[in-house]
Amino acid sequence: MDVKTVEKLIFEIRKELNFSVEVKPKVLKASLDKEKNLMFLVVADRPDKAATFGPGGLVSKTLIKKLGLIGVSVKAQTDVLVKNFRIKLAIERLKELSLTLNNKTKTIIDKKLLPLLEKELKYPGKIFEDNFEASNNHLAVVAFSGGVDSWVTTILAKKVGLNPITVSVSPGKWILPVKTRKLINFLTSTYHIPHEFLEVEIENFKAIFKDGLNGKLHPCGRCRKLIEKIVVDYAKKVGVPLVLFGDLLPTGNYSAHVVDNILRFNILAALNFTKSETIHYAKMFHHPKASLVYGCPMLRAIHKKHPHLTYPSIQRVLREVRAGLLEPTQALKYIKSILT
Repeated sequence: MDVKTVEKLIFEIRKELNFSVEVKPKVLKASLDKEKNLMFLVVADRPDKAATFGPGGLVSKTLIKKLGLIGVSVKAQTDVLVKNFRIKLAIERLKELSLTLNNKTKTIIDKKLLPLLEKELKYPGKIFEDNFEASNNHLAVVAFSGGVDSWVTTILAKKVGLNPITVSVSPGKWILPVKTRKLINFLTSTYHIPHEFLEVEIENFKAIFKDGLNGKLHPCGRCRKLIEKIVVDYAKKVGVPLVLFGDLLPTGNYSAHVVDNILRFNILAALNFTKSETIHYAKMFHHPKASLVYGCPMLRAIHKKHPHLTYPSIQRVLREVRAGLLEPTQALKYIKSILT
């Protein structure tokens, strides 16, 4: 179907639904994945994207029904340009780091990571296809919290042939509740991915959360650094040269750095994935829908006891909105969970 036909159909649907039709949404590219019965649209700008979805997604839902599709994915060209620029920055960063790393890690970068990023430069990309050769050896350790971001990171690592090991740092139920542990066991066993709970010494974590419960500091920064150290130490112990984390925010040049000769890579940030994309792909691979509740149980207890410590959490959410990684409605849900 050509772009003019899609433009006209979207315009007619908006007219039928009694939505504003002063401007016709501009479609730049339309392609159909016949195998999956999905349509991919690139529209000019964010207002064109909003008009194509319509209030509550009514326009896109009607479009799907009229064309007999399973779904439709809509990207704004302005967002695509930003995404591609960020991916190119990440590619440059990996190439720069590969000059300083051993041959094993350099091969992973050249044969696995760079091709993955280059595929994502083409919209719609097909980065979840099994067209990478799987390694017999474990080439990556994934820090798996049980959330959608770290789960999509895990699936990507498997699809790209890194034969990952997943690990979950487990200092207590106030970080990793029983429900989350059960979910982690279900997901990793379903996809035959090796997993280990790292039952670590809790004293350092107790010190962090004691300061948080006393209202002295926001715990996330120190907790994140401690978890990173534990995961990197584990990777060194088992002889794996790559550690993957699911954070979305450190895009471009900040997506990769070296810690104790281990490549630490935020693969979703390098791909400039949004929260909506990670939720979509996580659901494809059996993860339940994200609840959009911010933080672990301990952080929520700290928020409740010390309202002034909600501000750093809200600032983190707003940073992800400014970066285009969270939609405003998603951010509102996160902020509501922080404040209530």
